[in-house]
Amino acid sequence: MQPTFPSLDHESRLILAYADAQGALERLEERRRLSPVRRPWRIRTLIAERQALARIDNSPIDDQAFTIDGRGAVLPSAFDLSHWRQAIGAPITLDMLLNDGLGVMRWLGIVAADGMNAAPALRSGRSPEDILPAIAQWQQAAAALPPSPPLLQSAQLFHLWQRHAPIGHGDLVASLLVGDRWGPGRWIGSAGGLIALGLDNSSVAWRQASGERLDLIWLEAIATGAHAHLDLETRLRAYAWRAAQHIERRRRPGRLKDVLRLAMTHPRISSGSVAKALGLTYAGAIKLLAIAESEGLLIEQSGQASYRSYALPINMTPIAARRPLQDWLIDDFWSDEPENTASPEPL
Repeated sequence: MQPTFPSLDHESRLILAYADAQGALERLEERRRLSPVRRPWRIRTLIAERQALARIDNSPIDDQAFTIDGRGAVLPSAFDLSHWRQAIGAPITLDMLLNDGLGVMRWLGIVAADGMNAAPALRSGRSPEDILPAIAQWQQAAAALPPSPPLLQSAQLFHLWQRHAPIGHGDLVASLLVGDRWGPGRWIGSAGGLIALGLDNSSVAWRQASGERLDLIWLEAIATGAHAHLDLETRLRAYAWRAAQHIERRRRPGRLKDVLRLAMTHPRISSGSVAKALGLTYAGAIKLLAIAESEGLLIEQSGQASYRSYALPINMTPIAARRPLQDWLIDDFWSDEPENTASPEPL
């Protein structure tokens, strides 16, 4: 549940919101290490973060457009038109983020790893030669920010990037990626879109927020995104337990377990994808899918005959899309309660 403390002053809210956000990230990191469904969960959360960033970038993409390779890497579709998608899940050090402008450009995909590349610049709005000094100005401004805890400073870096807009196009997504890397990216659990997941479908005007209002919205978005991932892990784990009971009761389960494991890591599967992944005949794959559907372990989505697609019978919509963020300052505006002027200890 999200924290509800509208009667507290701003400093108290900030402390509680920070504790909630950091606690959610620590819980998320713990589950990343210990969850029995960590592989399919990681893939599902990566897809959810990519989709959240794409929707914010006004380039929504369906989960069926992603390809999962044998190593569990999520490969974007050629139809994914969202900006800087190669940075999602890609590593960059905090030092490089604030001191290496060319490294930031390579991380975002503005230039190729071997040097300047004009093709991405056509979409970015500026040439790479103009973007590099603009990023350097943002880095200078970031270095002048007063010290603050990382989750709060990540909000300041996000806002600062928005103000400078060094790329000229796609800066909203870039600012979210930068802020996410500086904040939640310090923990295991975010691939770059956790904050975007928390902000996605929010009725709060977060794009224009700044100062104290942005701090609270940002922290709550971190907590909401982390709880969305944790909720997804709970649902996947419950499904895995139920599927295991079905398999153990069957006298001859065959490759049913492998089919269900494949379904957990892919948004949709078909007889063709099952046959290719498991080295089965099409007839064998169709039979296994029919068994899984008859036992309620898969549901048919679309298609006919060998073109039918199947998915898990659980809701994979992140809870962040179903639970709106709270704008605490608007609550204060409509509240009849006097402001608490007590001054707690600073962060």
